[in-house]
Amino acid sequence: MGRILISSILIYIIFTGCSSVTVNNDYDIYTDFYKYKSFYVYTGILKDSKLETVPLVKKRVLDAITSEMKAKGFTKSDSIKADLTIFAMAHTAEKMNVNNYGYSYGYGWGPYPYGRNIDVSYYTQGSLIIDFVDNEKDQLVWRGIGTTVLQNQGTPEEREQFINNAVAKILDQYPPAK
Repeated sequence: MGRILISSILIYIIFTGCSSVTVNNDYDIYTDFYKYKSFYVYTGILKDSKLETVPLVKKRVLDAITSEMKAKGFTKSDSIKADLTIFAMAHTAEKMNVNNYGYSYGYGWGPYPYGRNIDVSYYTQGSLIIDFVDNEKDQLVWRGIGTTVLQNQGTPEEREQFINNAVAKILDQYPPAK
């Protein structure tokens, strides 16, 4: 039970930090992305996604995707008959940061006499993955990933704004340039 609670808290704060979002993508180079005109956002349950543990974050992410796609000129569909189905997933990973400041030289030369100064810190990294599946071919054609350090900060409005900005940054790379 404690592990589920911790996962829920972590995913809830996934996009609340002030750190920037690092974005990358991959896509099928043989796909003509300009043939797609409509999209469907999958709202069902994705078993391995941390978004399933926090419905408020999931709703914000899906709303941000819809808004960005409409702004790009795509038509939203309420069925799988759209050209694309968009899936959103989130994952977290525990990370370790090690800084080695080297040796110090004793009294007067630094705060660490005759020893090594190593700083170890731990943090949680969160990733938002947005997949585009061609419904006709039933295959993945584009994936965008945004990654950031998770922090517990901000009001619900600030969290929503951060999610909107993160999704916009991820989807800024869609469609891929010719």
